Amino acid sequence: VQGTFDDAQAIVKSCFRDIEFRDKVKLAAVNSINWARILAQIVYYFYAYLRIVPKEEKGAMEPISFSVPTGNFGDILAGYYAKRMGLPVDQLVVATNENDILHKFFSKGEYFRPQMVTPTISPSMDICVSSNFERFLYHMNDNDTSKMNEIMKGFEETLKLKASDELLLRCQSQMLSERLTGEEINKTIAENFKTHGYLLDPHSAIGVGAATKLERDGKLHEGVPMVCLACAHWGKFSEAVGAAIGEAKLKELHFPDELEALKTMETRKVILPAVEEKIKDHVLNTI
Repeated sequence: VQGTFDDAQAIVKSCFRDIEFRDKVKLAAVNSINWARILAQIVYYFYAYLRIVPKEEKGAMEPISFSVPTGNFGDILAGYYAKRMGLPVDQLVVATNENDILHKFFSKGEYFRPQMVTPTISPSMDICVSSNFERFLYHMNDNDTSKMNEIMKGFEETLKLKASDELLLRCQSQMLSERLTGEEINKTIAENFKTHGYLLDPHSAIGVGAATKLERDGKLHEGVPMVCLACAHWGKFSEAVGAAIGEAKLKELHFPDELEALKTMETRKVILPAVEEKIKDHVLNTI
């Protein structure tokens, strides 16, 4: 789609609202528009807890925290649900890149859509409006559908949402946030590779870097384990990690055979304008 992630997601959501089209093509979503995706992601948090907290301590429900690279807000929403299900989650960190609409909300209570997305080295997080954030706000507003309808209508009309002091405090009681610049992402990748021999992809580095900044600023609870959720293999972003650790070091590393094989395979794609009817026509003509 000739446009941004937000353009494409808006078209997908609109297609779902077209009941006749949705049923005719049996439309389904594989990203977190579909709540089943979030349901599966909840498992990550329980699995991590069972791996991190020593067996002899589990009976005491020792707390654990998570730093989550966040774009569309699905993965960290899963962490919120895991906490509500009883997992002893202490802090949830919303880690963003320079497209920091979420960081601005959690730090200032301002959820203002920018005019355009900023291209970064973590493209999967280059999102202006986070689709799942309104699900979180729904819970923070006592599951009041009428109130949420009013809030989201106002946001759609003005592209701005200003939280009340009460709402902001509620949200901050559940999550805190931090943002990283491209330079900070590169620094995080390089330092972790040098210190631990582990090469982070740019998205995973945001989770690690955000937790590091918050710890430095004294905003993390002392003695609580922090799990940084990873996003992808570094090999998918070799240009970015090469810039961080140096091309010479990158050439010494072994790329996964599966990624190497992709380089010689045929690429098939159709480029379409960010126009809903054009997308629908393509779907109808190809199924």
